[in-house]
Formats: sequence, structure tokens, C-alpha cells
Amino acid sequence: MNEHVLTVTLLTQAIRQTLEDEFPLVQVVGEVSNFKHHQSGHRYFTLKDEGAQIRCVLWRGRPVPVELRDGMLVRVRGRVTVYPLQGNYQIDCYDVVPAGIGDLYVAFEQLKRELAAAGYFDPARKRPLPRLPRTIGVATSPTGAAIRDILTTLERRNPAATVVFRPTLVQGADAAADIARAIAELEAYGCDVIIVGRGGGSIEDLWAFNTRTVADAIYRCSVPVVSAVGHETDVTIADFVADVRAATPTAAAELCTPIRRDDILYWLDEWHERSLGALLDALDEAALRAQQFASPATHRMLMQHCDHLAYHAGNLAHFATTSLVQHVERFHQRLDRAEHALALLHPLAPLQRGFAIVERDGTILSPDMPLHTGDRIRIHRRTDSASALVTDTTTDDHWFSHGKKTTDDR
Repeated sequence: MNEHVLTVTLLTQAIRQTLEDEFPLVQVVGEVSNFKHHQSGHRYFTLKDEGAQIRCVLWRGRPVPVELRDGMLVRVRGRVTVYPLQGNYQIDCYDVVPAGIGDLYVAFEQLKRELAAAGYFDPARKRPLPRLPRTIGVATSPTGAAIRDILTTLERRNPAATVVFRPTLVQGADAAADIARAIAELEAYGCDVIIVGRGGGSIEDLWAFNTRTVADAIYRCSVPVVSAVGHETDVTIADFVADVRAATPTAAAELCTPIRRDDILYWLDEWHERSLGALLDALDEAALRAQQFASPATHRMLMQHCDHLAYHAGNLAHFATTSLVQHVERFHQRLDRAEHALALLHPLAPLQRGFAIVERDGTILSPDMPLHTGDRIRIHRRTDSASALVTDTTTDDHWFSHGKKTTDDR
């Protein structure tokens, strides 16, 4: 059997010739995905529907009526061509016009409106980032450039900060739930700020960050969240909800370290200089005071002051002594008067003046208690006492005033 063997180049050229001859001009409707505007001015994107996708290129200088973005439904007009170096076929677009909005873009806009109405994007609820965070949480894929850029930047700018990395799914059906769990775990760990993100990609690649699950997790988080999803031109729902949106993962790490290691070292140097200067000034002041204190004039002034204090203390001692003596004398005078008053008020004091106390049946008779004939009484004087029998009584005040007795001593 004769076989015709072709080289890769010949086969690719044959395929290219066939496609370009068969499809010299086509119009295709599809959804824009993975759009990239190269710095050269050329625009590259993928045109897709639910069953297939094809690459497209729009060379610099070919205008379009609107700015292309992922999710747009467009109609392209161009020719099918083959790129031999990679063996890919693509549409070389002459023009691109909008043809509607893709399903993902519709879902994106709908969720965006719902969350905006619920206050998720309200600037008033967004918190400032800490100036010097001690613990920085990072939720992203363990592979790829994003985690390397974040860790490298944090280490360079503030190596004293503790970085807690939680490996996270960032693409696929389970990514949204895993991102939400990662945010909750980093919050519970006690991070001061959390970076959530990934590298760039198509709208399908970034879709986990356009879900209500991730939006709710960011909204409920009690610590500031920095969204770093994709490149500068990529915008997701997470960017709108987050406290701060960073254009790239590197920018997110820079935002979380506004105070760098060099700033801290510079402040320490300034503090050292200020402290040293203040200490030297204090020492100079102390030396000046010591010198002034040791001078003859200061010594004379100090001695004069001591003499004045001694004189004042002597006056105070004399005043205190005099006051104490006067107080003691006044106390003794009051005490004497009290003793004299007590002596006058003593029940037996009248006996000293010749009076007597009359007692009947063990009871001392008061002046208003009458005596009766036949009463046996006892009469007490200062030096003795006697018993008597009452034989006669009278109420004659004149007799009483002359001291006439009504009893016979027994």
C-alpha cells in the first residue's frame, strides 16, 4: 500500500488553504470571553456558545462601536484562518458589533443590582485598613502567581507581620463555598485584615467571585477584606462588596502594608535621636544646677534659708508651748470649779455646817415628809448618830427657823 507522508507544515498549510478557501467571509454570533487588549493595540478574545468556542483576533486599527468586555453577545464578521505556529484556527475579524448580552453578564448585572439595593456596596459600611496589621490572612490558590506575588510583597515590605495562608479553590463548582469558608476561618483565627483573590482569567474563570455566596461572606466578615481578583481591567462582585479593591494581588499586599519595614526603622532612628538629644539636654541642665548649687552664693542663700526656717520653727515651738500651758491651766481651773460644785452638791455636805439627816425605817426623810408622834427615827450628824422617839410635832415655821427641836434624844 502506497502511503503519502506529509510533514506537519505541509498538512497545516493544506488545512489552512482549505479553510480559507471554504470560508473566505463569515459572520458568527457568540459571547465574548477571556477578552484581552494587548499593549500593542491588538485585541484577542474567545467567541463561544453552549456547544463550542473559537478564537478571534481584531487587529489594531480596526474600530469597534463599543468597548468589548467579557459576557457581551457580539456578531463578528471576518475570515477563518489558521495560525501555523500553534496549529490553531481563528477568526480574523474585520468588525465586531453588539448582538445582545450573554447569560453570564445578565446574571452579573442582576446580582449587582440586588446587592446594591441591599446596601452591600454602601461606602459608609466599609472600614479602613489597619495601618500596622500584625496578622494578615490570605485566601487564594496555593498554585499560580497570585500567592507568590502576595507573599513576596508582604515579606519585603513588613517581615514582622504574621501571614496566615489558607489554600483555597478559586475556580470551579465548589470554589464559591470554599472561598466563603476560607474568609470565615481567617476571621475566626483573629486576622487584622484578609486578602481574597486570584490571578486573571475569563469571566468563567472568575465566576466564583461573582456569586452571592462570596458576597455574603465578605459582607458578614467583621474584619476588613481586600479583594484582589484578576488584573486591573477585571471587575467582580467581590470587588464591589470588599472594603478595598486592589487592582492586582501585588497591589493588595501593598495596601495591607502601608507602613513598611523601612518606615519603622526610620521612625526608630528618629526616636533614638530625639531621646538621645532629650537625655543630653537633661544631663546638661542637671550639671548646671549642680554647679549653681555648689557656688558660694548658693551656699550663703541656703544657710540664710535654713536660719529663717530655724527661727520660724522656734517661734512655732514657743507658740505651741505657751498655748499648751494656757490650755492646761484653763483645764485645771475648770476642774477645780467642778470639784467645788460637786462638793456643794454632795448629800452629806450640809452635815459640815451643823445640819443633821433624819432617817425613818431606813428611809431618809425629805423636807415635805411629815413626822408623826410615836415615830422612831434616827438622827445622823457629821460626827455621830442617835435614835429618838417623836413625842410631839409642830409645823411652826418660826420655831423651825430658830432651830427648836421636836424630839428627845434617846
